[in-house]
Amino acid sequence: MLTELMLGSLLFIGDSHSVGPFGQKLDQDLRTLGVPVVTATSCGTIAANWYSPGATTSCGFLERDADGTIRRGTQGPVPQIQTLLSDLKPTHVIVALATNYANFANEDFIVEDMRRMAQDIVNSGAQCFWVGMPTSRTLASKHAKIDRLTRAAVSDLCTYFDSFPVTSYPASGGDGIHFYFPGGTAVAHHWSQKVFEAFTHE
Repeated sequence: MLTELMLGSLLFIGDSHSVGPFGQKLDQDLRTLGVPVVTATSCGTIAANWYSPGATTSCGFLERDADGTIRRGTQGPVPQIQTLLSDLKPTHVIVALATNYANFANEDFIVEDMRRMAQDIVNSGAQCFWVGMPTSRTLASKHAKIDRLTRAAVSDLCTYFDSFPVTSYPASGGDGIHFYFPGGTAVAHHWSQKVFEAFTHE
């Protein structure tokens, strides 16, 4: 993977976990590879939001250009995946969109929504690497379902990373989903490191 990466560029997109310590650490590590990296993350999103011009987030975003310029804030537009793919022409795309599907009951919608993005990434000529939902407390009863549906949606198009085995969540503290509890940053950074290792050694 590293040899191939040296010939291309990388796009990393994600939801609130990617706005937070997981995504910040992964962005930092990806930039050690010596290739152009663009990061675009938007809290509360699923793939559909990245296809909806005018879609916004009100809970946070973080974007970082290939030159390292950072833009962040609480409210802002959700980047559009087709624009990113056409403008940046990345050779590799990392997607960390899974947790927010726990808010949806329609399994067909979940699979079709993720698969649309995975297929568009592959159709653009890029290789796809999809990061699954991490462990949480509040959504623990939905972990198995989201893992199953994410695998069904993307595993034949993308390399799938199962985040459950490398993440943990305490019985109390934090909001039950995000890694903002004592020791949470270390958990998020461990998760990020495992994703980075899998991506660079697949």
